[in-house]
Amino acid sequence: DLYSFVSVSDFAISKYPVTNVQYQRFLKSDNFKNKDLWCNFQKFDENNQLMKEDWGEKAWVWLQKELQDKDNDVQDGVLFPRYWRNPRFGINRRVVPVVGISWYEASAYCKWLHQNWDDPEEDRLGMKKPDGIRLPTGREWALSAGGDEDKKRYPWDKGTATEKIEEILRRANISESGINRTTPVWMYPDGKSPHGLMDMSGNVWEWQANYSDKDHDTLGLRGGSWLGNGGNARVSIRNNLLPHYWSSGLGFRVVASSLPSG
Repeated sequence: DLYSFVSVSDFAISKYPVTNVQYQRFLKSDNFKNKDLWCNFQKFDENNQLMKEDWGEKAWVWLQKELQDKDNDVQDGVLFPRYWRNPRFGINRRVVPVVGISWYEASAYCKWLHQNWDDPEEDRLGMKKPDGIRLPTGREWALSAGGDEDKKRYPWDKGTATEKIEEILRRANISESGINRTTPVWMYPDGKSPHGLMDMSGNVWEWQANYSDKDHDTLGLRGGSWLGNGGNARVSIRNNLLPHYWSSGLGFRVVASSLPSG
């Protein structure tokens, strides 16, 4: 069920973070020449509200610079994730979260997935083509994790927040695990959220669609990662980065923004 979506409230969200094998489908030269995939992403403010303006051509302009950067892994006009050849994080580990990609790349993948919905594996699950595919807002992510009203809770908590480190380690890949790399997205079934979503704590921070600050400089991140401690993997914890940033502890999952009825 790697390609599954789960319905939550008025949206559907991918059950797992996007993996290397899923992102590999996007790594074709035509997708890095198709300007439409890299333009006009929706903007959401720090309160998760859709803004009137969109991202325009910022991602497209950024991509042209990255394609010319000799430090990047570029082949046949394709910008590969920064850890794509790395044995700890790259494509040789097919079902760990894709890392080493910016907010721009994650957003372009979302547009690609929507435009090609009838071709990839997601369509074979029988889910009708949604109105749009994008990154989740912080509100959507928190709802999918069971809510963040209790500042101490983890996604799996249903009442008293987990306190014992051994219980957290059984449910999430965090720095205290000592694994020192990403793990397969289904490795922690006991860590699933009330809606059945996996890897919402630890493994990788997940890019959000919305700004994290009132000045609209940085984008939100949720969930913690293998690089961070257990406290950072709580549902309520927020992080933020500029959209061009990437790291080995940073990935994403996607949202179907609305589902047609029938």
